[in-house]
Amino acid sequence: MQNPKHLNLLINVGAALVGLIVVGYVVYSAFHTEAEAPCSARYQATRFSLQNAAGKPLTRAELQARAGLHESGIIDNASVVSVEGGPAPVALEVKLRKMPAHANADDASPNGIDFHWIPPGLASATATCLAYDVWLDDKFAFGGGGQLPGVFGGVPAEPGKRTIADQLTVSPNWDGNGSPSILAARETEHRRMIGTNIVLPTNRWIRIELETVLNTPGVADGMARLWIDGDLVVQDTAIMLRQDEKEKLNGVLAAANYRLVPPVPGTLRLSHFEIGWR
Repeated sequence: MQNPKHLNLLINVGAALVGLIVVGYVVYSAFHTEAEAPCSARYQATRFSLQNAAGKPLTRAELQARAGLHESGIIDNASVVSVEGGPAPVALEVKLRKMPAHANADDASPNGIDFHWIPPGLASATATCLAYDVWLDDKFAFGGGGQLPGVFGGVPAEPGKRTIADQLTVSPNWDGNGSPSILAARETEHRRMIGTNIVLPTNRWIRIELETVLNTPGVADGMARLWIDGDLVVQDTAIMLRQDEKEKLNGVLAAANYRLVPPVPGTLRLSHFEIGWR
């Protein structure tokens, strides 16, 4: 028969070990949070292809036709080109320069490209994950800042009526130093979300993933997250993106441009877009 003293000792030692494990877990949890996985792992995506049915790069006319009525800069500043070492065999090359009609303007003027992509079924989404790759040339001038493709939303159009465009936009931005941020613009209100102090690298492909979650109407529980190369660099989980439950995320804002006058003509390349929604 086992000695009661030895049994009590074992019980006490076991209890002490359990206590240490519990305390250790509490301390660990207080100072360590698991990194949120990039949103592409949690959404099923639809792709905007840059190749036609024959597998060839889209011509400017084909790209313009896919972009629809709301577009600028495609004919002047965009072309689909073959690339080596990229995420796909072709990429959308964008010249960040003024349109010919605005070449002599001194103030902020249209440059780069801007068009809408509305995948079937997306017009009623309350959460999206947009993913693509971007390449900035090795002499890229960040200038006064600019924007990369994001998402747009608002009240979906009624049958037979035009969509009220861009009531809400959420897009990755860069500042004059090349640091990324997220800009959410709703009518006349703007909210810039700044994260880790990094600089967008040049002369290589960068993976961009933007997750946008609309808030409960009247409650600041909306969310915007930006991952770069798998690292979460910007996050805000308490934002007001809409006031009415009728407002939804409607599609992709395929915009790449400088916010102000281009300091010098620049070049960037974009891979195909992939977007998932709920």
